[in-house]
Parts: sequence; structure tokens; C-alpha cells
Amino acid sequence: MVSRKVVGPCLVAIVLLVGRLGTLSHAAFPERPKLIVLIVIDQFRYDYLTRFRPHFTAKGFNLLLDGGAVFTDCRYDYASTITGPGHASLATGAYPNQHGIIDNEWYDRTQHRAVYCVEDLSTHTVASQNGPGPTPAFSPRNLIGSTLGDELRAATDFRSKVIAISLKDRAAILLGGHTATAAYWYEAGSGRFVTSTYYESALPPWVETFNQRAPARDFCGQVWKALPVRPGDTGTVFSEFHPSPGEPCPDPRFLGWLNDTPFMNEIELAFASEAVRGEHLGQGEDTDLLAVSLSVNDYVGHASGPYSEQVSDTTLRTDRDLAKFFADLDKQVGLDHVWIALSADHGVAPNPAFIQEHHLGLGNAQPGAIRGGVEKAMSESLGPGPWVEDADELYVYLNRDTVKKRRIPEARAEEVAAQAAAAQPDVAAAFTRTQFLTGTLPNSPLARKAANSFNPKRSGDVFIVLAPYAVPVVAATGTSHGSPWNYDTQVPLVLWGDAFKAGVYAKPCQPIDLAATLAAVLGITQSSESEGRPLTDAIR
Repeated sequence: MVSRKVVGPCLVAIVLLVGRLGTLSHAAFPERPKLIVLIVIDQFRYDYLTRFRPHFTAKGFNLLLDGGAVFTDCRYDYASTITGPGHASLATGAYPNQHGIIDNEWYDRTQHRAVYCVEDLSTHTVASQNGPGPTPAFSPRNLIGSTLGDELRAATDFRSKVIAISLKDRAAILLGGHTATAAYWYEAGSGRFVTSTYYESALPPWVETFNQRAPARDFCGQVWKALPVRPGDTGTVFSEFHPSPGEPCPDPRFLGWLNDTPFMNEIELAFASEAVRGEHLGQGEDTDLLAVSLSVNDYVGHASGPYSEQVSDTTLRTDRDLAKFFADLDKQVGLDHVWIALSADHGVAPNPAFIQEHHLGLGNAQPGAIRGGVEKAMSESLGPGPWVEDADELYVYLNRDTVKKRRIPEARAEEVAAQAAAAQPDVAAAFTRTQFLTGTLPNSPLARKAANSFNPKRSGDVFIVLAPYAVPVVAATGTSHGSPWNYDTQVPLVLWGDAFKAGVYAKPCQPIDLAATLAAVLGITQSSESEGRPLTDAIR
């Protein structure tokens, strides 16, 4: 028989403990917001937030930097830092080895052709309220596993709305996931935002109205020149359109010019504001998600490089465009009811002219020479080919018919090809399919990043890592990305809203932690393939 003297104190302790656990449980799940806004800036290095900050306005990037959780050491832990894989990784919290988007396009052995990451020949483009047209369109069918948006929708019995927007179809589609309410992208030739029959059979009225206003018309006659915000700035003209006599505006020629100017961010964010209004985002009982990928920063960066005046001006304009967008969000939803997450799909290398001027490395890489070197070495070592079926700056796909005909073990053929690729002056390393599948990669950070990029069903036979500062472009002033080096992997990660503790966090993290963190504070299941970890230091 238990003494009442023992039961009494124990009962009190249990009651106090249960009360304490209840308090902790309640504190562990902040109140869900009405709207989450995920902003992904295409080709946006972390250092853009520090280099250009003296010229930011109060309520653009500074709204997030002053009041959000800012992570200063956030880097992708994979090698194929490209638009499609980057957006898929942010949305799923996983890397290409899991979500399957290994590149913007990859070679499909069964079809003997390149496959675009979001192609879907069973769908058609929807460009008006008149219904689908004949043009094949896109969907997320090549994306393996769920996204943050998919899990949010499932957790609310699909009452939450998920809208994804970008100039690029792949960016919008991969951010939105499989169950997005809608994904919209920009058709540069027509100046319209469109979707596919995967989502809708006709554009909703608010999209049709926006398109009919022809937002590009507002920029007819404008010149892209530097904002007068920096000391000594003389208003450098970066680009201007020269119409022919009597040429109407906007016409296809003008739209082509406009597409490579930062004015496109104004158009895209105006469309995003209309999406909030037209879809009544943040007005229901359940949390909605708006994902916006700003693409034009990538277009400008490819043409000019990260240390150019054009990238500087585009970043400053992005700041002001975001300030206007945030102000409109405040009017429509109330920023007190919004969480904002900011990141990027990848960074970018300096252009070859900059690299060579400052003696940083080779400058121009020659992916075509890699293919030729592999073909030559294999022919000399194993007999006449053809040995290479397809190749790009990431992968070599061997001709398996030749391998079989020559009775060469696949591992041996891969080894010869990898050695030939690694011998090229612009290649840092080359890893074989057999190494990936048998777990015999070197124990190194570089090999780990390559493994996170490799998907057995889609990747080639040899994975190539270009040397630092070897950029796969022909021109000296243009540049690219797609490497495991820090200039391509380090990107911003900022979390803003009442669920997050404002401050600067130097603790290493990865962009895939973004989806995991949002899932944690929402109290929903993480995406099916997620490998990210919640950034608990920044959660209130």
C-alpha cells in the first residue's frame, strides 16, 4: 500500500510537469501565418547583400536584414548548381540524388535525346481564357517526391493555396510542386504570363486582365541606365531599344530587348501582387504559400558577371522593387500576418576577363575539348568507337553498344573515360558511375558534393567537376555557374516573421534547411525526400 504522504507530493509534481509540458508544447508551434512568401532570386550571391547594402532603401532588403534571421554561411552541398536543381532543392529540402532534377536538361538513353527538366508532352500551354493551345507545355512530373507546398496542402486538406510565379517555367513549376494550385511563367515572345493544362484549362480572369493590360507597354521608350544613388554616378546607359520608323511598341523585338533588363522584375512582382489580390491569398483560415522566383537577375549576371555595374544596378533595382511589393503585401494581408523567406538557387563565377586580369585561374573552360579528349583516349586504349554517346560540362554518357560490342567491362570503360576527362587542364576531378553505385568514392568534400548531384536513373557514366575559376563560356565578359565552388554555392538565407528571432547567424547551414525549418514551425510533415535540418537557433 502506497502512503498518502508519497502520493501527495508526486501528484503535485506530475501536475506541475504536465503544465510545464503543455507550455513547452504550445511554445514549440508558433501561430501559423496567413501567408508565407518564398522569394528566390536567380543567380544571387550572398555577398550582394553586403556589397550593395549601403545603397539599399529602408523597406526592401533591409526590411529582411534588419528584422529577420540572416544566415551568413549558407552553402549548397552539391556540385550541379544550376537553376532547375537549385529550385527543386529549395522546394524539397533534398538534393538531386533524391529529387532527380540533375540539370536543366539531361540525356535520356531510352529516348536517345535530351530531356528538359519540366517537359510534359501530355500537357499544353494555356495562354488565355479561350483554353489550351496546341503547344506542348510543362509539369512537375520529373520531380521525385513532395515539396513544402505539397505537404502544406495535404496538411490542410488542400484548403491552403500554393501559387508559384517566375519568368522561367522550370523555376515556377519546381517551386510549386505536384499539387500547386497554379504555377505561372512568362512567355517572352508574347509578353504574357501563361500556365499549362496540368494546372488549369483556362487562365483565371485576374491573369487575363493583367495580360490584356500589356504591362510591357509601360516601358516603351525607357532606357536602362544606372540609378543615381552612388557617389560619382553619371547615369551610365546600359541598354536602350532603337525602334524602326513606325514600329509599334511593344512588339516582339521590343519584348526581346525588355526581357534582358531589370524592368522585368517590376513586371513579375506586379503580377505577384495581382496573384495575392486575385487569389485572395492570406484571406482564408489556412496558411497560403506564394513562391516567387526573380529570373532576370540571372539573365543580367550571365551577360555581365558579378562584379559588373549592370549586376550592381540590377540588385539596387531589385531592392526597390521588393520594397514596393512588401508595401503592397502590407496593405493586402498585413505584414504582421506574413512570413517571408529569401534565398537563391545558385551563385555565379566571375567572368573570364575578371579571372584572368586578377590571376585567379584559367578563365574559359572547354567542355567540347573534354568530349574529344575522352573519345580519343578510349579509342587509343580500347579500340575504335564511337565511345561517347552524349556529353556536356557535367556528364559523359558512354555508348553502351560500343562497350558491349568491345566486351569491355563497364567499370573499365568508365575508368578510362574518367582518367581522360581528369587529364584536361580545366577539370578538377572526374568520378565514375561505378564509384557512385559501389560507395568507393574518395572520402572528400568534393566527392560528397558530386554524390549529392548523382541520380542513378538519370545521371551519366562520368561526373565532371570543372576546376575553380574555369567557366564554361566562350566570351570573356559572359559567365556561368554549375560548380561546387563557393562562388556558386554560397547564397543568402533569410527568415523573416514573428516565428523567427532576428539576428545574424554565422553557424553553417544549407539552403535545403529552409524547407525543413518552415515545416517545423508550421508543425507539418517535412517533404518526403527532405534531408535539411530545422534551423532551431532562429526559431522563437
